[in-house]
Amino acid sequence: MNAQYCPDCGAEVATGSRYCSNCGERITAVTQSPTQTTDPGYAHAAEKDTTFAAITHVLALFTWVLGPLIVLLVTDDAFVHENARNALNWQIMFTVYMIISGILVFVLIGIPLIIIIPLLDMVFCIIAALKANEGEAWRYPATPDIV
Repeated sequence: MNAQYCPDCGAEVATGSRYCSNCGERITAVTQSPTQTTDPGYAHAAEKDTTFAAITHVLALFTWVLGPLIVLLVTDDAFVHENARNALNWQIMFTVYMIISGILVFVLIGIPLIIIIPLLDMVFCIIAALKANEGEAWRYPATPDIV
């Protein structure tokens, strides 16, 4: 009898198994040859680089758009790419909001906004970093897709 392998991770599975004992994915079809490595250090395809995604949001606090832009350009991980894109979009909108607040200072409305918006930047970046660490790509409020 031929060995059967999980199509998701390539681990050998017992005949008739509904779930892979290596990666836990539901088995809808099996293959007759391993498709990927089955070594113990194998990282499941569904796992996301949550640490690097979280660091991207914190990096935005200190580097403005430069950090998320560099991460966006150099990463191959789709999850990190999405988080870097969200962080970059927020930093662009943060800049727009600060410019508008600066203009509104002449009408006195901008004074509280110049204080509140940087605080929101810090709070939003921390929330986004925590969500990214949990595996979620959090979208910043009032932020359209620019990039």
